[in-house]
Amino acid sequence: MTVDELRRAFLAYFEERGHRRIPSSSLIPHGDPTLLFTTAGMVQFKPYFMGLAEPPARRLTSIQRCFRTTDVESVGDATHLTAFEMLGNFSVGDYFKPEAIGWAWEFLTDVLKIDASRLWATVFTTDDEAAALWAKQGLPADRILRYTAEQGNWWGPPGDTGPMGPCSEMHYDWGKTPGCRHCEADTCHPDIGCGRFLEIWNLVFMTYYREEDGSQTDLPAANIDTGAGLERLASVTQGARTLYETDELHRLVAVAERVSGRKYDAEESPEIAFALRAMTEHSRALAFLATDGVLPSNEGRGYVLRRLLRRAIYFGYKIGIREPFLEQMVDAAIDLSHQINPQMLEQREFIKRLARVEEARFLQTLDRGLTLLDEVIVREAGTKRIPGRDAFTLYDTHGLPLELTVEVAQSHGYEVDRAGFDAEMDLQRERSRGDETFTSNNDDRALRYAALGIETAFVGYDGLDARSEVLHLERDGEPVARLDTGETGEVVVRESPMYPEGGGQVGDHGLVVTPTGQFRVRDTQRYGETIVLTGEVERGHIEVSAAAEARVDAVRRSDTARNHTGTHLLHAALRAVLGTHVRQAGSYVGPDRLRFDYTHPEAPTEAEMATVQRMVNVKIRADIRSETFVLGYEEAIERGAIAFFEDRYTDTVRMVEYCDTRGFDPEHMHTSECYSRELCGGTHLHATGEVGMLIVVSDVSIGAGLRRIEAVTGASAERFVEDRAGLVNTLARRFKVPAAEVLGRIDALEESLAAERKRVEEADRRASAGLADDLAARAEQIGGVSVVIARIEAESPDALRGISERLRKLGIAFVFLAANANGRPAFVAAASEDVIARGLRADEVVRAAATLAGGGGGGRPNFAQAGGKDASQIDAAVEVARKAVLERLGG
Repeated sequence: MTVDELRRAFLAYFEERGHRRIPSSSLIPHGDPTLLFTTAGMVQFKPYFMGLAEPPARRLTSIQRCFRTTDVESVGDATHLTAFEMLGNFSVGDYFKPEAIGWAWEFLTDVLKIDASRLWATVFTTDDEAAALWAKQGLPADRILRYTAEQGNWWGPPGDTGPMGPCSEMHYDWGKTPGCRHCEADTCHPDIGCGRFLEIWNLVFMTYYREEDGSQTDLPAANIDTGAGLERLASVTQGARTLYETDELHRLVAVAERVSGRKYDAEESPEIAFALRAMTEHSRALAFLATDGVLPSNEGRGYVLRRLLRRAIYFGYKIGIREPFLEQMVDAAIDLSHQINPQMLEQREFIKRLARVEEARFLQTLDRGLTLLDEVIVREAGTKRIPGRDAFTLYDTHGLPLELTVEVAQSHGYEVDRAGFDAEMDLQRERSRGDETFTSNNDDRALRYAALGIETAFVGYDGLDARSEVLHLERDGEPVARLDTGETGEVVVRESPMYPEGGGQVGDHGLVVTPTGQFRVRDTQRYGETIVLTGEVERGHIEVSAAAEARVDAVRRSDTARNHTGTHLLHAALRAVLGTHVRQAGSYVGPDRLRFDYTHPEAPTEAEMATVQRMVNVKIRADIRSETFVLGYEEAIERGAIAFFEDRYTDTVRMVEYCDTRGFDPEHMHTSECYSRELCGGTHLHATGEVGMLIVVSDVSIGAGLRRIEAVTGASAERFVEDRAGLVNTLARRFKVPAAEVLGRIDALEESLAAERKRVEEADRRASAGLADDLAARAEQIGGVSVVIARIEAESPDALRGISERLRKLGIAFVFLAANANGRPAFVAAASEDVIARGLRADEVVRAAATLAGGGGGGRPNFAQAGGKDASQIDAAVEVARKAVLERLGG
């Protein structure tokens, strides 16, 4: 059975049993900045298990793209992957252990035809029910093992808090492993880890929640969360002892063979096979991550991607590849995977360019790293040992893998301090902890409201006020029956027209008015199914069960909607001008401005940003009417809707579109296509003309591959233009030129200043040269060499350095200069090789002088500089230098 046939068989099996198929979510998890990557199929379903949101169905199934960083160093062996697909079936308070175990057994043995005699099951130590259910399937007692949490049979929580429960794992027995004493004694089992057993499915009985204090509480319902690694399951069905011999990965291995000129043979050439597997896996992982908007950088997700890129290139380098190859590998990976991830095709050229640029950059870095390693080897000639700290710096800063450091060191007869390297690596992992955990600051609050069972209907799309009823009041986190004048608290009404913060859009402000009082709403948030209004009582009092009218601040809502519509138009323009690889990475939509974070590997040119802004404003002037549709998720995606960065799969979605044919177009730019079509739950304008205009205020980098646009619309845009026009007019009056000539006048002033600066620098240079000549003429002869030791007048350490360089060119063997540079002592020293050989080092003399002046510094034996704090000690520091010269040169 091929990998693709296995995908189809799994989904069909569980759809026949009432499961709704859910598409894979992004590798960048929804709504949780503390989780770097989607690591399991259940990540997008976490709110359902916790009772914080209503699932689209109680039975769900998916094939989720996953990425895990825990075993990066092991990738290249037979079984480890960073990027993989996870088959999963899920129950949210529906079926439980009997169905989960029965279906898993039936799918493996009846559908996939896996030999039942090769299957083993493990259960949690106290899980008698699961053990009995496996026995009921016909599994012998000696192949049903009781494992502890440490042995892997308790899942979660994935962070300090979260859902968890006992689990049961399915293992496939490949047969006895040669050389394993446990296999020879018939005492082997999966936890031995000799390679005989392969875990193929994990059934999690998710029933508990771990609180912050470590206590365990019951989840709202007993749930099922299963995960079966697609590639591992395929290796069993295809009889492939390594994941890389399955049909899809093996085709990519063949590309690695072609670009390297090496043959994949795990028995004859295990090192070459390891390298080819690492190149294969990391190339596919690159395609997965880049498609979902991850770009190389030195931190977070981008750091992980860059690490994989460099590791793939290193292994290619190790087996003799000296020409770029990564682009070819990534191109082949896209060919293999685009059917399950169609966006790969759309972004193919961008991903290939990214691979090409990063590889070229790293090959230069690799040469630099090898040069630095040579310097460490020279430095450590006495110990014949590369310190762990140096090995880690070469790896972490310069991208030189430890394996290459070890290989080069061994060729020189050196060893590497692996323990020191591992200690530094552990510290780095500690600093980046969180890549596979997820937490939410709002989880506890959401759980509290979920426990109340209060559901609020949002009715704010169709109107700005609603007659309703007060369902719940809180003050300082505690339920109360009423809130009085001046008290702050939280109000929940049955129907709310106020939009709760989400998708980057801020929550509405407004009023809740009852017969006895008025509550001013300062913020609106959603916790699970409850919309919570936060603010204070302005007059009278508010009581639970009172009739209420909720009114949205209409002006603020309108300004916010103006910016939200502007965000959609801006997103579409960026993708049109810069490329469809542009992804939203965050946003702020408020009444005052909009902020849009997006992925792009380089700064757009001024011309590109001007085109983006011009395109948006053309669409605004076209006054395109919006249309909103509520339809199935799959249908929306098929129609070309773009999912925003915080969108989660739901049964039905809200699609907002601005199609050119629904507008007035005096500039004849209409097409038959929709300009913007996105999934979005926010509030928008009825037509783009209401935006007025959009002005991009700034576009800046906020990290490698991430940029941030700040923009304003409507009246704020008008004020921005007025302010900038006013500034230009002020400059025109100041320079006494027409506004159109201001820039030319500024250019002329800059040229004049540059010429004046150059004239001053030349004068300083001549003065310094003259001073150096005077000092050289008065040089002392100490121990047979020319020496200059002096306090001089200089405005900066740079001036001192320039004078010392000229003195050395004039044949002075040792120089020590001191100056009061803007109130702070500055020192510089220079020594010839002959003087150094006699024990007089520039760095030692400077350090001694600076210490006396309350400072510090250093450098090399032939040149050093330092600073101090106490200018009154400059003369004493000069005498310290003179004494050192006399002692070393024997004058």
